[in-house]
Amino acid sequence: MMIGWEAQLWLRHCLEGGVLEDPAVDYLAERVDEMDAAALLEAMGLIRKRLAEIEALEGTDEGERIRVTKDFRILLPDRFDTEIRLRPLVKTVFLLFLRHPEGIRFGDLPAYRNELMDLYMGITRRSSGPETEASIDRLVDPRDNSIHEKAANLAAALSKYFPPEKLHAYTLTGKAGAPKRIRLDRARVEWE
Repeated sequence: MMIGWEAQLWLRHCLEGGVLEDPAVDYLAERVDEMDAAALLEAMGLIRKRLAEIEALEGTDEGERIRVTKDFRILLPDRFDTEIRLRPLVKTVFLLFLRHPEGIRFGDLPAYRNELMDLYMGITRRSSGPETEASIDRLVDPRDNSIHEKAANLAAALSKYFPPEKLHAYTLTGKAGAPKRIRLDRARVEWE
């Protein structure tokens, strides 16, 4: 049974992207037209597994050390404790994602509402009130653009501290619909 042209294109894209070793690429490229659905699914499974392995290897960046103090100041110890200054909600987002190296899908943020609230109240040193609640509610609301704004603001603010070639280690990265994460190696992060 022949496979659909969309599947052939997908497989060809993966093969040309260097996902698999060259002999495997040649073998699959020669036989893609002859594959039945089961063989194609097996090949796609192998490619997805290899992509996950590659992503895991490339998943973290060393970057500069960061120290987060008890009062939520973010310091760069290798730069004489230079403080990274961020607006409170942007800092809240940064610290949440720094705490979760596995990443968080933006659509799953409602599950992190209490943690966001605790961070935000610790950063602002305010008690919970209607304004605080509303800010966090907007942040976790998938219909609101607040989280995307904070991610963009984070990248802009951090660009003042890190050159472009190192910035990606500190900003939120991830494909659409996939978990977003900060790629900084957590061994480089000290929490007081």
